[in-house]
Amino acid sequence: MPDCKVHLFWKTREPVACSAGLRLEPTATLADGPQVDVLCIPGGAGINALLLDQEVQTWVQRQAASAQFVSSVCTGALLLGTAGLLTGRRATTHWRYHDLLPELGAIPVKERVVRDENLITGGGVTAGIDFGLTLVAALRGQAAAEEIQLALAFWRNAEAMCSKRLVSRKLRTT
Repeated sequence: MPDCKVHLFWKTREPVACSAGLRLEPTATLADGPQVDVLCIPGGAGINALLLDQEVQTWVQRQAASAQFVSSVCTGALLLGTAGLLTGRRATTHWRYHDLLPELGAIPVKERVVRDENLITGGGVTAGIDFGLTLVAALRGQAAAEEIQLALAFWRNAEAMCSKRLVSRKLRTT
């Protein structure tokens, strides 16, 4: 998204390896980083340790207190929940972990993206694209989201996309 600055926060500025080995370099630490307008908590295999990390939970709470939007993708919602930010709020997460949401105070909704006021949560993996487009629409308007969607050649309606593929395949075989 044009005209925005993205920060990657961690406890230190040392590179952090994701579960696939890709190394990410933090741009700010939890202690000295700026307050953000949009807080986005990603999910994935590394989330489990963070669910018990009080320092990270406190940082999430502090950032969320003044953020315009608080959001998560995949199992990042579980960290929002352990930080107490899902209580009484509609939310979603990866389908495999969806049954944990009520234990974290959330009202579980089985959809790819759920918006509850300034809280936006997305399901797993490919729902992240729907999530991103929803966030862009909230920040910059529907036209900006549609422009990005067109550039990605992404159809939000998976059934329509599948139907187009089937029609295309059928046309090639006849």
